[in-house]
Amino acid sequence: MKSVRLRFTPDDEQLHPMHEFVVDHEAFERTELHHWNPTVTDRNTIVFEVFGTDVEAYEAALAETERILSYELSQLPGDSFFIVVDERLDAAGTRQTAAVTRGGLIVVPPVVFDGDGTVSMTLVGTDEALQSAVEQLPEGRGLEVVRVRECTGPGSVSAGSLSPRQREAVEAAVDCGYYREPRTGAVADVAARLDCSTSTAAEHLRKAEMKVMADLVGRS
Repeated sequence: MKSVRLRFTPDDEQLHPMHEFVVDHEAFERTELHHWNPTVTDRNTIVFEVFGTDVEAYEAALAETERILSYELSQLPGDSFFIVVDERLDAAGTRQTAAVTRGGLIVVPPVVFDGDGTVSMTLVGTDEALQSAVEQLPEGRGLEVVRVRECTGPGSVSAGSLSPRQREAVEAAVDCGYYREPRTGAVADVAARLDCSTSTAAEHLRKAEMKVMADLVGRS
């Protein structure tokens, strides 16, 4: 069994309306799909965590999206909230779901719908099943195999993979000497590289570090 991390950018026809909403609004960073009904038909019940601050705008967009049949929203402390959504899958969603829910495969949550338009997911399965999934996923503007490794335990299938923005923050921190001993760079240097505030850069680093450490000890 192997673990494969994939990232792809859906084209305009494949992009889910709520993912498009996150891409177009600066108040939102990403959404993470945590749970779903394993018996997928033309309808699907799913649990998302949305990372953003404008809850009212997101809820209004949900209400205006025809394929969303119903939803419940729960605010969390900080800048994220959970939603439970019952939606009708369109043809593109059905094809994408079918590609990763066949026998011999496990989708390891979260599936990340990032603010840059990319979708990232980890699949665990046999070589044959993984190859079939890669071939049948819609390529959109490019399908990238980020990582392939043997599945040897919880740490290898952890949900702790970094989002593209968190990866950028860590790369900037390494480049500027933030992790050197003695330290030669500061969060302000990372923020300058990312063209964001120091508080935002610090948050990206903190969340990245949390995910990496959780992955190291096999915790989600």
